[in-house]
Parts: sequence; C-alpha cells; structure tokens
Amino acid sequence: MKNKTEFNSNLDEKKSPESITYELLSQQPTDRFSMPTIAGFLLIIAGILAIFNWIQFFILDISTIESFVDINQIKEFYPSITYEQLLGLIHTCAIIGIVISIFPILGGILAIQRKFYYLAIAGSILGLFSIGFLFSSSILSLIGLILLIIYRQKFL
Repeated sequence: MKNKTEFNSNLDEKKSPESITYELLSQQPTDRFSMPTIAGFLLIIAGILAIFNWIQFFILDISTIESFVDINQIKEFYPSITYEQLLGLIHTCAIIGIVISIFPILGGILAIQRKFYYLAIAGSILGLFSIGFLFSSSILSLIGLILLIIYRQKFL
C-alpha cells in the first residue's frame, strides 16, 4: 500500500516548465553520431565512389577509346604508341586507383570504431588521391581528414 501512495504522490506533483527545461539541458548528449563517426561515413562513401569511378575506367575497351581519343595528338609526343598501349596504361591506372580507394574505406571503418587514430588519418590522406567523380572522393576525404584532426580527443 505504501508503494501505491508514493506513486500517486509522484503523479500529483506537477513540475514547472523551467525545471523540465533545465532537466533536458542538463542531460548528457548521446555520443552516437559524433564527429569521428561522421568522418568515418564520409571516408567510406568517398572510397566507394572512387572505386566505382575507377571500375568504369577498368571496363573500357579499344572501341570506346577510339571514339573518344584522337591518337594522332598523342603520337606527336610518343610516335610509337598504339590504342592497345593506351588501353593498357588506362587499365594500369585504374588498378592503382582501385587499390588506393580501398584505404579510405579502411580509414572510415577505423574512425567509426575510434581505434588506431593514425591509420584512420593515413586512410583519409590516401583518400585525397582517390579522385572519384569530379573530385568528389577527394573532397569528402578532405572533410573527413579535417574532422578527424579536430576531434582527435574522441579516439580511444
């Protein structure tokens, strides 16, 4: 019976709006979406965009290159170049770009987990070289790098 009266007395008690506001302001904010988490998501998005971009270059064939590139302009500088060699160069660059684009994803995962700060920074720095569509991956990696540097104290 004692518990029922305590419960009723708590319901009868009215709180002023000032005390409710103070209670809401005094509560600790959740750390669920902190800046390292946002930086991690930005880095992951940057890596995925860059991988898609480099895959497009990797699946090019000779007929596509012939329709977009005038080999005579390139032959002024390299007289013996062929479309096959140009395609090989583009594929090599695409493979290197895909490998570089993996590092921002790894850096983003480490930033979300808040572990290995320097590896997350290295992943975001390598993300600057991943390019992406219209340098979108580089811009996202730069924003992620800035957030990681500013909010270093959030890491374990």
